[in-house]
Amino acid sequence: MPFIKHVEGRTKLLVPKRSLAEDPPPTSPIFFNPAASLNRDITVAVNLATGGSTFCDAMAGVGARGLRVANEVRRIAKVTLVDFNSDALRLALRAAVLNGVKRKCEFSVSETCSYLYSRFGRDQKFDYVDVDPFGSPVRQLQAALSATEDGGILSITATDTAVLCGVYPKVSVRRYGASPLNNQFHHETAVRILLGALARLGGPLDTGIESLVAHSTRHYLRVFARVKVGATKADSTLGQLGIIASCKACGHLTQSREPQQSCEKCGGRVISAGPLWLGALTDDGVAVAADEAAQEAGLNRAADVLQSLVGVDKYPPWSYSIDEICSLLKVPTVSESEVTSRLQSLGYVTSRQPFELTGVKTDADFGEVKKVVKSAANELGPKNLAR
Repeated sequence: MPFIKHVEGRTKLLVPKRSLAEDPPPTSPIFFNPAASLNRDITVAVNLATGGSTFCDAMAGVGARGLRVANEVRRIAKVTLVDFNSDALRLALRAAVLNGVKRKCEFSVSETCSYLYSRFGRDQKFDYVDVDPFGSPVRQLQAALSATEDGGILSITATDTAVLCGVYPKVSVRRYGASPLNNQFHHETAVRILLGALARLGGPLDTGIESLVAHSTRHYLRVFARVKVGATKADSTLGQLGIIASCKACGHLTQSREPQQSCEKCGGRVISAGPLWLGALTDDGVAVAADEAAQEAGLNRAADVLQSLVGVDKYPPWSYSIDEICSLLKVPTVSESEVTSRLQSLGYVTSRQPFELTGVKTDADFGEVKKVVKSAANELGPKNLAR
């Protein structure tokens, strides 16, 4: 099969030639996705910003992620690349030689879950475990938790975003044990469902988690979680789960530990998402350090994503679409900047929504945001709004 040398970050990769010419790239006989370079950039940045010396690329393919960590994170002493496709790992081995990192890499032709479970209960766990499947990661989550050291970091990609974002709610319940909401902040909800599933699957292993970095980019979701072994830590983690409820009548949003039957504002019917993660999504110290590492390494797109996550946990676990509120109120469209400026003048804090293309995060409730949008639309008028 024709392959070509491809440089990503500071690392030389050997990839199928068709992977660079076709969109989406072919999955057979060897898969490589050049569009996931930002995903891997952020992995490198987070690894540069945190401790640990061993890394497991549990679904390695041609080794793009594992080889980049081996080559671009000098602190990492050992990288294990696992894949059931021996042809892909042969390319990874050749690329390891090209980059001069063969001595710090080992290769295992294995099925992911079998390999990761084999590390449980032995003194052979990893400081980092990465799982990046094609589709849902749910089948690998418990195995990945089993193979991660206490205090280590587990990073997970999910590309079944339509499921997690509420297009196929029954599938979300079946796979992740949680109901989604297909609304203006569905990507943030999706990230929280993924973390909630990870938290619940850690329970039987007496293992808890702490979310360090989470982002939604292009067609996928990505989370980095600190693994915390111990029954007490698992119980504490499960205490971070809950429900987000949205009122069908007035639009009021709430978070709670238990499901709600009716809206606390108007008594109307509510629809709920969850159970999902209501805890913090970002450790600001890790995000800032990773941002600085990304800038120093010239990974500017990764730096932009990491910067956007700092401070996100000052706000409730949702956001507001100003366009949707304007449509609901049947008023001319008001800019997000106008709305945020007016909210801030009233004493509320605001930020852009980092998990969606548009949206405003704020500590103001839905009723107050609607009032501000309506006031802005009425005061500015169509002519000024168009400028």
